[in-house]
Amino acid sequence: MTDFESLTPQALRARGSQKWNRFDASILPMWIAEADFPTAPAILEAVQRCVANEAFGYAQVDRRVPEAFAAFASRRLNMTINPDWTTVIRDVLAGVELAIETFAPAGAPVVVPTPSYMPFLSIPGMIDRELVEVPLLEAPRAATVAERWALDLAGIERAFAAGARSIIFCQPFNPVGKVFTADEMHALAELAARHDAWVISDEIHAPLTMPGVPHLAFSEASELAASRCITVTSASKTFTLPGLPCATLTLHTEQNARHFARTAPHGHIYGATTLGIEANIAAYTSCDDWLDGAVAQISQNSHRLKGWLEENLSEVGYTPADGTYFAWLDWRGLGIDGDVAEWLKERGKIWMNSGAAFGAPGVGFTRMNLATTSAILEHGMQRLRTAVESR
Repeated sequence: MTDFESLTPQALRARGSQKWNRFDASILPMWIAEADFPTAPAILEAVQRCVANEAFGYAQVDRRVPEAFAAFASRRLNMTINPDWTTVIRDVLAGVELAIETFAPAGAPVVVPTPSYMPFLSIPGMIDRELVEVPLLEAPRAATVAERWALDLAGIERAFAAGARSIIFCQPFNPVGKVFTADEMHALAELAARHDAWVISDEIHAPLTMPGVPHLAFSEASELAASRCITVTSASKTFTLPGLPCATLTLHTEQNARHFARTAPHGHIYGATTLGIEANIAAYTSCDDWLDGAVAQISQNSHRLKGWLEENLSEVGYTPADGTYFAWLDWRGLGIDGDVAEWLKERGKIWMNSGAAFGAPGVGFTRMNLATTSAILEHGMQRLRTAVESR
């Protein structure tokens, strides 16, 4: 049984990753999508076998990752994956680029609902396309994240009518943590079909859907959704494997799979690493107990943060997420001038992702990483209080 409370800041800093080493030790890092958890034993064993075998050459890509992911998706995500329609790629961002370039007309703008995972805002420009931000609709007083945030379907349709032919979608949605319903996703699929547009669905946070919340992949919302969808995902976020590149891109109809096989740029077959492939296979086949423990730890931290804020910093808005391991904190009621994340780093010696980096609707928010120990969360909450009391 993995002890999710075992790692100290010193041990985490010794890993050498960006999360714990961007700033000096006086700053508590609660940012970036990296969990402060021990690596799942089966993944460690798989990587150690690679090292022992000196498996550092070009990766042999075969059916093992698609088949492992298909079984995991069926078992954990209520999702049907055809391994024959699944391609191993380097990472999810490469998959998003590949999906747009393969299915959307050259030069067609790309819709990104905001606030959005930061790299999604950069991808259109990297492939010579216009970015069209369509902010989520917000009901600030809503009690649940499902009620607080909604797709602006009218805004998305205007973007499609003006020439956009793809939308980068995220389920669960990073950073706000919403899990969309079948009706919401089917409505988006109807818009896409009406305008011959495509939904690139990033399902990388799907295994991190919270207990009691039913996860539904975009491709499962309806037959129409499946026909307009390209799914990209990886074990990297859930199991903290960004340093071991490997991901998948899946089509959900035979016609789309054939189109991809005929027209996708040949270079997509490169980039996944031997260690990444073996780590992803181990994650998908042998880590269910570890995943259950990780989700329980994240859920516990989310509830603890909610109660603590209500008692100590009620001015800070927080609607607990239905998925992901992030808390999307609303500081707009405090009247803080400038970037909130920088203000908190200066006043409280804590670093979270700046909401402004997620697009204009993120101004006044920060994204806090809850995939951590109770002790580190406690330190983080106390540093938030220190910052606010310094006013």
